[in-house]
Amino acid sequence: MLSATTDRFFGYYPGTVALITAAHDGQRNVMAAGWHTALSADPPLYGVAVGRDRATHALIRAGGTFGVNFLPLAHADAVQSAGLHSLHGGVDKHALLNLDTLPGQPLALRGAYLHYTCRVNAVTPTGDHDLFVGHVEQVHFDPDAYDDAGLLIAPPAIYLGRSTYTTTSTERAEHGR
Repeated sequence: MLSATTDRFFGYYPGTVALITAAHDGQRNVMAAGWHTALSADPPLYGVAVGRDRATHALIRAGGTFGVNFLPLAHADAVQSAGLHSLHGGVDKHALLNLDTLPGQPLALRGAYLHYTCRVNAVTPTGDHDLFVGHVEQVHFDPDAYDDAGLLIAPPAIYLGRSTYTTTSTERAEHGR
Protein backbone atom coordinates (compact mmCIF):
# COMPACT_ATOMS: atom_id res chain seq x y z
CA MET A 1 0.00 0.00 0.00
CA LEU A 2 1.24 3.50 -0.79
CA SER A 3 1.22 4.93 2.72
CA ALA A 4 4.23 7.27 2.82
CA THR A 5 5.31 10.38 0.92
CA THR A 6 8.71 11.85 0.13
CA ASP A 7 10.24 14.77 -1.71
CA ARG A 8 12.78 12.38 -3.25
CA PHE A 9 11.99 11.64 -6.88
CA PHE A 10 14.68 9.10 -7.78
CA GLY A 11 15.97 5.97 -6.17
CA TYR A 12 12.92 3.75 -6.19
CA TYR A 13 14.07 0.83 -8.28
CA PRO A 14 14.42 -2.00 -9.53
CA GLY A 15 15.65 -1.64 -13.07
CA THR A 16 18.28 -2.82 -15.49
CA VAL A 17 21.44 -0.79 -15.84
CA ALA A 18 22.77 -0.74 -19.38
CA LEU A 19 26.40 -0.18 -20.23
CA ILE A 20 26.59 2.60 -22.79
CA THR A 21 29.61 2.55 -25.07
CA ALA A 22 30.96 5.33 -27.23
CA ALA A 23 34.10 5.88 -29.29
CA HIS A 24 35.59 8.69 -31.35
CA ASP A 25 39.00 9.53 -32.75
CA GLY A 26 40.81 6.69 -30.97
CA GLN A 27 39.18 7.29 -27.60
CA ARG A 28 36.53 4.99 -26.11
CA ASN A 29 34.44 4.82 -22.99
CA VAL A 30 31.83 2.76 -21.24
CA MET A 31 29.40 4.12 -18.65
CA ALA A 32 26.59 2.69 -16.56
CA ALA A 33 23.15 4.16 -17.31
CA GLY A 34 19.96 3.49 -15.42
CA TRP A 35 17.97 5.97 -17.49
CA HIS A 36 17.40 4.30 -20.86
CA THR A 37 14.38 3.05 -22.80
CA ALA A 38 12.98 1.78 -26.07
CA LEU A 39 11.17 4.65 -27.78
CA SER A 40 9.79 3.25 -31.04
CA ALA A 41 9.58 -0.05 -32.93
CA ASP A 42 9.09 1.52 -36.37
CA PRO A 43 11.52 3.10 -36.85
CA PRO A 44 13.57 1.32 -34.17
CA LEU A 45 14.62 4.03 -31.69
CA TYR A 46 16.31 3.71 -28.30
CA GLY A 47 17.05 6.53 -25.87
CA VAL A 48 19.60 7.06 -23.15
CA ALA A 49 19.93 10.02 -20.77
CA VAL A 50 23.55 11.12 -20.28
CA GLY A 51 24.79 13.90 -18.03
CA ARG A 52 26.44 16.72 -19.98
CA ASP A 53 29.59 16.54 -17.84
CA ARG A 54 30.16 12.84 -18.56
CA ALA A 55 33.00 11.85 -20.89
CA THR A 56 30.59 9.58 -22.76
CA HIS A 57 28.40 12.59 -23.60
CA ALA A 58 31.22 14.25 -25.56
CA LEU A 59 32.13 10.99 -27.30
CA ILE A 60 28.54 10.36 -28.39
CA ARG A 61 28.22 13.95 -29.66
CA ALA A 62 31.50 13.76 -31.58
CA GLY A 63 31.09 10.23 -32.94
CA GLY A 64 27.36 10.29 -33.57
CA THR A 65 26.90 6.72 -32.35
CA PHE A 66 26.49 4.81 -29.11
CA GLY A 67 26.07 1.23 -27.99
CA VAL A 68 23.59 -0.11 -25.46
CA ASN A 69 24.75 -3.32 -23.76
CA PHE A 70 22.85 -5.53 -21.32
CA LEU A 71 24.98 -7.83 -19.17
CA PRO A 72 23.96 -10.77 -16.99
CA LEU A 73 24.20 -10.86 -13.20
CA ALA A 74 27.63 -12.51 -13.40
CA HIS A 75 28.93 -9.14 -14.66
CA ALA A 76 27.24 -6.98 -12.00
CA ASP A 77 30.63 -5.94 -10.59
CA ALA A 78 31.64 -4.53 -14.00
CA VAL A 79 28.27 -2.79 -14.38
CA GLN A 80 28.62 -1.19 -10.94
CA SER A 81 32.29 -0.28 -11.45
CA ALA A 82 31.57 1.34 -14.82
CA GLY A 83 29.59 3.91 -12.86
CA LEU A 84 32.32 4.49 -10.29
CA HIS A 85 35.33 5.19 -12.51
CA SER A 86 35.75 8.03 -15.00
CA LEU A 87 37.49 8.54 -18.30
CA HIS A 88 37.99 12.13 -17.08
CA GLY A 89 40.47 10.66 -14.63
CA GLY A 90 42.27 8.86 -17.45
CA VAL A 91 40.81 5.42 -16.69
CA ASP A 92 40.31 3.03 -19.63
CA LYS A 93 37.28 1.27 -18.15
CA HIS A 94 37.23 -1.34 -20.92
CA ALA A 95 40.70 -2.51 -19.83
CA LEU A 96 40.16 -1.99 -16.09
CA LEU A 97 36.90 -3.96 -16.05
CA ASN A 98 37.95 -6.56 -18.63
CA LEU A 99 35.16 -5.51 -21.03
CA ASP A 100 36.23 -6.82 -24.41
CA THR A 101 34.34 -5.87 -27.56
CA LEU A 102 33.30 -8.03 -30.50
CA PRO A 103 35.73 -8.09 -33.45
CA GLY A 104 34.89 -5.21 -35.80
CA GLN A 105 32.17 -3.99 -33.39
CA PRO A 106 33.85 -1.51 -31.01
CA LEU A 107 30.56 -0.66 -29.26
CA ALA A 108 29.39 -4.26 -28.62
CA LEU A 109 30.60 -5.80 -25.36
CA ARG A 110 31.48 -9.49 -25.62
CA GLY A 111 29.82 -10.46 -22.30
CA ALA A 112 26.45 -8.89 -23.14
CA TYR A 113 23.35 -10.97 -23.84
CA LEU A 114 21.93 -8.08 -25.91
CA HIS A 115 23.50 -5.11 -27.69
CA TYR A 116 22.13 -2.25 -29.81
CA THR A 117 24.32 -0.13 -32.05
CA CYS A 118 22.61 3.25 -32.41
CA ARG A 119 23.18 6.26 -34.68
CA VAL A 120 22.18 9.52 -33.00
CA ASN A 121 18.87 10.70 -34.44
CA ALA A 122 18.15 13.55 -32.00
CA VAL A 123 19.42 15.10 -28.79
CA THR A 124 16.86 16.54 -26.40
CA PRO A 125 17.82 18.52 -23.28
CA THR A 126 16.04 17.02 -20.26
CA GLY A 127 16.98 19.00 -17.18
CA ASP A 128 20.49 18.10 -16.08
CA HIS A 129 20.87 15.39 -18.78
CA ASP A 130 20.52 15.15 -22.53
CA LEU A 131 18.38 12.39 -24.00
CA PHE A 132 20.24 10.84 -26.92
CA VAL A 133 17.72 9.25 -29.26
CA GLY A 134 19.39 6.64 -31.40
CA HIS A 135 18.21 4.82 -34.49
CA VAL A 136 18.99 1.16 -33.82
CA GLU A 137 21.16 0.07 -36.74
CA GLN A 138 22.33 -3.32 -35.47
CA VAL A 139 21.16 -5.77 -32.84
CA HIS A 140 23.50 -8.46 -31.55
CA PHE A 141 22.33 -11.08 -29.08
CA ASP A 142 23.50 -14.30 -27.47
CA PRO A 143 21.12 -17.04 -28.68
CA ASP A 144 21.94 -19.12 -25.58
CA ALA A 145 20.45 -16.35 -23.42
CA TYR A 146 16.97 -16.74 -24.94
CA ASP A 147 14.46 -19.57 -25.18
CA ASP A 148 12.69 -20.71 -28.36
CA ALA A 149 9.97 -18.07 -27.85
CA GLY A 150 12.60 -15.31 -27.72
CA LEU A 151 12.20 -14.77 -23.96
CA LEU A 152 15.28 -14.02 -21.89
CA ILE A 153 16.46 -16.99 -19.84
CA ALA A 154 19.87 -15.57 -18.87
CA PRO A 155 19.86 -14.02 -15.39
CA PRO A 156 19.81 -10.23 -16.00
CA ALA A 157 21.58 -7.87 -13.61
CA ILE A 158 18.74 -5.95 -11.96
CA TYR A 159 19.75 -2.94 -9.90
CA LEU A 160 17.98 -2.54 -6.56
CA GLY A 161 19.88 0.60 -5.51
CA ARG A 162 22.79 1.18 -3.12
CA SER A 163 25.21 -0.96 -5.18
CA THR A 164 22.97 -4.03 -4.85
CA TYR A 165 21.96 -6.27 -7.75
CA THR A 166 19.65 -9.25 -8.05
CA THR A 167 18.11 -11.22 -10.88
CA THR A 168 14.80 -12.72 -11.92
CA SER A 169 13.55 -16.12 -10.88
CA THR A 170 13.07 -18.97 -13.32
CA GLU A 171 9.39 -19.11 -12.39
CA ARG A 172 7.13 -17.64 -15.06
CA ALA A 173 3.43 -16.94 -15.35
CA GLU A 174 1.61 -16.35 -18.62
CA HIS A 175 -1.45 -14.13 -18.54
CA GLY A 176 -4.04 -13.17 -21.12
CA ARG A 177 -3.42 -15.94 -23.63
